[in-house]
Amino acid sequence: MPGFGVTSERSSHPLEKVGRFRIEGELVVIYLEGVGSFLVKKVQVVSVVLGLCDEIIRDRVEGEVGVMSLSDSGRGLRKGILGEQYVGLVQRVKRVLEGKEGKWAVFGVTE
Repeated sequence: MPGFGVTSERSSHPLEKVGRFRIEGELVVIYLEGVGSFLVKKVQVVSVVLGLCDEIIRDRVEGEVGVMSLSDSGRGLRKGILGEQYVGLVQRVKRVLEGKEGKWAVFGVTE
């Protein structure tokens, strides 16, 4: 039986849990260990999850600190905050938005 050759390689980025999201009223609060907490309106998260647009992430005093967007595959919710990249699973985000779970993990993307 002849061997086969590798025609392409996929790189992966290791993920490390660095925080969590919680819903507080009409806001989604992003808690990042050692960095701080950041705010996005719940309706804005829904818009991103549906793939309608990217949204601005703010700090507690309403300053813009980053952007939230849907990953190319549609399975990850990306967050660029203060120059660092973070991600959460869209499936889990939906469960929290539906009230089936209370929080979801935020992972830091390291290269």
